[in-house]
Amino acid sequence: MTKETIITYLENILEEQLFGFEWHVNWQQRQHLIEVAVVLYAEAHGELVTSDVDGTVNEPHLIQFEDSICFYDPHKSKILPDDYLKTIPFDSKAGIEKGLLDAVIKVLRITAQEGQSNLIEFVKDPAIETFELVWNETNLENTINTLKSIDRYNKQRVPYPKY
Repeated sequence: MTKETIITYLENILEEQLFGFEWHVNWQQRQHLIEVAVVLYAEAHGELVTSDVDGTVNEPHLIQFEDSICFYDPHKSKILPDDYLKTIPFDSKAGIEKGLLDAVIKVLRITAQEGQSNLIEFVKDPAIETFELVWNETNLENTINTLKSIDRYNKQRVPYPKY
């Protein structure tokens, strides 16, 4: 049996929590970071043409939007926080608490659900000029506090994967 790591734990809770959404986990070993991306889609009617921040234009009749959160070791990683929906620092030697991972993925699910609705509105309403996912830090704090108050916050640390 393989040892549980941050990646395997994330994949398990993503499987449970983000059903109905496309997602993927990207481990950048040399950067000591783990990205969790969620992908949203909306059907575009008519001549709607959109492009992302990199200038990539959408497929005809389909809008695809991807955003990610990043778990990183601030002592070993060089990241640009603005490139992510949310960044979460952790110590790669000590790992990260399962309760924090649970809370982050729960808020990511809520964010993706709201984002899916907002993306559909963006596609339908020409008055809306931009679309982006919005992370609600208060939701994360409240989720952590709720899990702790009902004794469901798991303090067990899951280790960073070894090469």
